[in-house]
Amino acid sequence: MTIIHLMSTNDYSGAENVALNIVKSLSSYMDIYYATREGRILEFTKKNNIEKVIILDELSIKEIKLIEKKYNPDIIHAHDYRASVLASLACKKCKVIAHLHNNSPWIKKIYHPYSWILLFSSLKISKILTVSNSIEKEYVFSKFIRKKIVTISNPVSMQRVLQNINKDDKKIFDLCFTGRLTEQKDPLQFIKLVSLLKQDKQNIKAIMIGDGELRGECEKNIKEKDLSENINICGFMENPYVLMNKSKIFCLPSKWEGFGLVAFEALTLGMPVVVSNVGGLPEIVDETCGKLCTNENEFYEEIKKLLTDKQEYLKKSNNAIKKAKSLDNFKKYMQNITEIYTEIL
Repeated sequence: MTIIHLMSTNDYSGAENVALNIVKSLSSYMDIYYATREGRILEFTKKNNIEKVIILDELSIKEIKLIEKKYNPDIIHAHDYRASVLASLACKKCKVIAHLHNNSPWIKKIYHPYSWILLFSSLKISKILTVSNSIEKEYVFSKFIRKKIVTISNPVSMQRVLQNINKDDKKIFDLCFTGRLTEQKDPLQFIKLVSLLKQDKQNIKAIMIGDGELRGECEKNIKEKDLSENINICGFMENPYVLMNKSKIFCLPSKWEGFGLVAFEALTLGMPVVVSNVGGLPEIVDETCGKLCTNENEFYEEIKKLLTDKQEYLKKSNNAIKKAKSLDNFKKYMQNITEIYTEIL
């Protein structure tokens, strides 16, 4: 069985992490490749000892046709919308799997061109894998392709997080944000929350782990709100768990999410998780281990309570680890992927 994982980006984030895990885990008994453009992602393919890497000049129909002709794959496993649509248009012989890691706002809009493009592309796609039930629920045309949709979650492993930390780390940050500094993750809302919480706790300490197009605006916002002594932006980290483990509470005010892998990672580290009630996050977080918030005041009140009520914090911290254990699914996930490959051939 020859499988090619086709990537939309050449960077490293949630979708790339999932694809790397699949390629690495299944490479011992499949002829499996990772196809991407030149970029930072190649550092991670090397780190994960993935030797079968296909370098694309560009992500295009022409390039995908050349890949199909040269490698003669049984399946092209395309990640996210652009790669999935292009693969559906390019591939003549092999099967195409679309793997959707996000529920971008346009999937709710009946008159958005992307909604229609995905619908027509799905006619040539064998399976559509989604990382949470929210994608199927929110996509306006899901009823027409429901038989092709499989919600498969994300491969999550507590061991892969815990092996990257020092277990005796002291909590030096009250609050932690980990994610791309983009509109989706809404880092500016996180900064506003720290500013509000500073009114109650002058010496509040927060860490922001990640990089992105809003970094300059975030730094400007921090300076304008006089939070330079309270918030540290450390940029992208290959191993963010070291600093996450030094933090008491995890907070992510996303505007939309696919799965929300970082929420699981925070739970694994015993952090109460306070996040937006969007996408796949309700499948990860509940009232026992954190809070799903629908507005700014809910974020503020929950974080304030966790910072002032030690008993409540310890209860949710302990429950966070229990919740992570119940979600751990790495081995089962790889079995499910293998079964899907076998089923469509």
